[in-house]
Amino acid sequence: MRQATARDIDKHKYAQYLRKASSFYQGMKKAEENEDWNLAALNAIHCVISSADAVTTFYLGQHSAGQRHEDVIALLGQTRLPGIEEKARQILDVLRLKTLVEYEPEEPTENEARAMAKQAERIFKWARDSLERQQTA
Repeated sequence: MRQATARDIDKHKYAQYLRKASSFYQGMKKAEENEDWNLAALNAIHCVISSADAVTTFYLGQHSAGQRHEDVIALLGQTRLPGIEEKARQILDVLRLKTLVEYEPEEPTENEARAMAKQAERIFKWARDSLERQQTA
């Protein structure tokens, strides 16, 4: 696994990333209701990024600072959380479409946006639930 490019951050700031992830998640759900597939996909991407940052901030005191999507995956791997390989794959599935959604003239299809939203929901709920469990432990 490649070395992650990361910046140190106060572990308590994970809650701010989680709030951002929640905001993007809510925006994604609203965009889906409105059948705005571009906005749903964009919010899914940012929900995933903020969720991953919440997890790495809490467990490692670091967040991804790399230009490559694989950097956040490498950083998540360092947490050694149970099932992290599956979550990393789900995150990468969403991030692979980031360039298309953010920079290319083509917009995601309804199926692409719905698939991204489904993955983002899984990732967000996993991050939220695992961090809440740690707070009550």
